[in-house]
Amino acid sequence: MEHFIPFMLIGAVVTAGLFIVISWLRKHNIKASWYEWLIGILGLGLLLLAVQHLLGAMSELFFYAAWMGFAIIGIPALILLAIAWQLIARRAKQS
Repeated sequence: MEHFIPFMLIGAVVTAGLFIVISWLRKHNIKASWYEWLIGILGLGLLLLAVQHLLGAMSELFFYAAWMGFAIIGIPALILLAIAWQLIARRAKQS
């Protein structure tokens, strides 16, 4: 129960972010491929997993493990999100 508010806020931010991304894609008439969606969803899922690991390990007072797990899971998540963004941005430049 102690992490209800942070996770509720994270859910609201993720929902708003997805709405903004989809609106931007529709506004610029860009069609994202299935693999771009897959890479983005995997990156977002890993990022959410990293945040959950950070909060869970911090609540158990394992500070070093919290930050190391956050880095180990979060860095690949950011790389996947950057790849998905670059693929879509390059397609937007071509059209």
